[in-house]
Amino acid sequence: MKTVILVLFLAIGFAACSSSPTTQQIVIKRSNLAEKCIGVEGMTCVGCEVTLEDQVSKIKGVVSVKASASDDEATILYDSTQADFLTITTAIKEAGYKTTSLKNK
Repeated sequence: MKTVILVLFLAIGFAACSSSPTTQQIVIKRSNLAEKCIGVEGMTCVGCEVTLEDQVSKIKGVVSVKASASDDEATILYDSTQADFLTITTAIKEAGYKTTSLKNK
């Protein structure tokens, strides 16, 4: 009886894991893209970079995020019709870091 229950449990678990998530195609006009390099204080390691990148990536319209603890900055590429600078800086603060200024690249 235990073997039957275990096999059934594994079969159900495997079926649940093998289903692929649905994907959504998003179209962004090149003219709507904005890139900002923001000074960030408080990042000390790669884990901090990942935390910041994960938090900012959740914002609708953010295309890419690259954080650098060694340079104390984050570069964000986003659709300016879907995301704004205030929302991005708020997400950085919610991740536990302080934004300092825009940087020129």
